[in-house]
Amino acid sequence: MKRLLGKRGEHSYNPQEVLYLIGNINYCYLHMLNGEVIMSCRTLKWFVNQWPHFLRVHKKALINQTYISFYRPGNNSKTTSYIVMVDNAQLEIARRRLLGVRQLLNQIQVAG
Repeated sequence: MKRLLGKRGEHSYNPQEVLYLIGNINYCYLHMLNGEVIMSCRTLKWFVNQWPHFLRVHKKALINQTYISFYRPGNNSKTTSYIVMVDNAQLEIARRRLLGVRQLLNQIQVAG
């Protein structure tokens, strides 16, 4: 089920209930903890600035670090690595963001 969000914040929701966001040109799809998908007319960049505790893993994906299930590395430098979320969604990690994402995941494991 998809629901539209207005530009002026007519709808409010708790960022802690958002698993991840997928950007598509000037829209975002918010994948919620309850399985709902909400379409927003905000850009992914807008959400990056609003929710700095979320992690940008790809130009099209922003994830809530709380709901990372595990990290699936590529076999070598040419294959893609993925973050797997608690809903089993596999989100690609961009090659240029891989080092930063791995360092952050190591920090989370040490802290957790």
